[in-house]
Amino acid sequence: MNEYLLDIYNRSNVINLADNETTNLTNIIYDFIVIGSGAGGAVISKELAEQGANVALIEEGSLPFPWETSAFRSLLKLYRDNGFTGTIGKPMIPIPLGRCVGGTTVINSGTCFRVPKKVLNIWEEEFGLKDFNSENLQDCFSKVESEIHVEDADWNVMNKSSDFIRKVFLNKGLPCFPLRRNTHNCKGCGMCCYGCTSGAKKSMELSYIPKGIQAGLTLFYNARASHILLSDSKTAQGTAIDVIHPYTHKVIKRIVIKGKNVIVSCGTMLSPLLLKRSGIAVDNLNLGAHLTIHPASKIAIELEDEVSSWVGIPQGCYSTALEEEGIIFEGVAMPPDLGPSAVPFSGRELIHYWKNYKNMATFGFMIKDSNEGKLNFSIKNHPIYSYQLTATDVQRLKRAITFLAELSLEEKPVQIFIMVTRKPNIIRDKEDLLRFIREEHAPSDFECMAFHPLGTCRIADSSLKGVCDSNHKVFGTNNIYVCDGSSIPTSLGVNPQLTIMALATRLAQILINN
Repeated sequence: MNEYLLDIYNRSNVINLADNETTNLTNIIYDFIVIGSGAGGAVISKELAEQGANVALIEEGSLPFPWETSAFRSLLKLYRDNGFTGTIGKPMIPIPLGRCVGGTTVINSGTCFRVPKKVLNIWEEEFGLKDFNSENLQDCFSKVESEIHVEDADWNVMNKSSDFIRKVFLNKGLPCFPLRRNTHNCKGCGMCCYGCTSGAKKSMELSYIPKGIQAGLTLFYNARASHILLSDSKTAQGTAIDVIHPYTHKVIKRIVIKGKNVIVSCGTMLSPLLLKRSGIAVDNLNLGAHLTIHPASKIAIELEDEVSSWVGIPQGCYSTALEEEGIIFEGVAMPPDLGPSAVPFSGRELIHYWKNYKNMATFGFMIKDSNEGKLNFSIKNHPIYSYQLTATDVQRLKRAITFLAELSLEEKPVQIFIMVTRKPNIIRDKEDLLRFIREEHAPSDFECMAFHPLGTCRIADSSLKGVCDSNHKVFGTNNIYVCDGSSIPTSLGVNPQLTIMALATRLAQILINN
């Protein structure tokens, strides 16, 4: 941590509740309690604090500093459930979530897309969100892009996987663009998803939260919101907090923080759980429903030459070549202490993959959801998210794999590894690819991940369609709001971080003006 951050995070309004020190800051009645310090919570708390509001920002995790140089150690330190959060279904799909100050912005790729206009049109037509158009959101997007320094990725610091894929696409006259990312002076350390060790990625713990602390917000960390306290069925008066040990994650003690308004920004997977635990919106059938995740996979192309894909920007370029078919291609690469494990191979194939990982050029793709998941509970009342790939998803996944493999085969690679369990899953020539195409595949055959959960507390013009109104206030409440990925009504088809931040900026303006 540099001296600037060291000074800020050592201020008296930054409270590590796990250190057992007493502080009078827990006795204040705050104007706003914001629960969660990711893309939604960090933005809205900073914007409110800069306008003079007294804000408490609550974060379950710890400070992410000092940065880890090992991706595996970072996984254990910064990821919720050590990276094993996900959905149950065919297949099971991991959804990595951050558990630290800064939330998932600390461990994401830094990709920043604005919400597509066609999606905003759907919001207006299907959910009555008439104020959500490109013109009205322009200033919010511009403000966020300025704050986190959104810029095109620099080809000079791309990894060699991106260089290879760019050549493959351009040789066929297909589009391949640098991604827009929230970085400044990126040196290509390759640790975007594990806590950027260079500080180039302007995630929330390096951008919005320090400015919010300087503006006077109080940051409580190692603090998990147990439930929202109600004075009546419609009005929040504070939040019960479990103080969490940073290593064992056990509850040390319980405290109460009081506030005039509560803003839930725990993220798509956790915000509906907090509302349910608190007895809020429990009769709303939309609560915990409508989960979209952008299922994603990749291929690995073994080349004669070393590419060491973990060196340089891991997700630096993308292609819209199949956008009209609901497919977006984006770069993807994992460090060698994790990447070789995230494959559906075994025996000699896996040993070969491990030994030759330095020669693997990887490229990923995500598909627009054709289905929705939902929150369920097990017999022991443990929360479970179910999500099922459909026949349409299988077609899109096969289409994306086939498209990339056909292009790559023209470059005469050693072989291509595709992330499916049913053979053939290693493609050496066009005959192998034809056998893959002819094979009947089930959803459970595909090795997938997902990074963009949305929709479980979505906004709409009525409680029949959503959990919150167009100003993010939970229907039937007086002062309880939800502002994070769960608020977004539909799948975006693109990375959602920038959209979440823009909507949080909009909500802060509304709350200040009320």
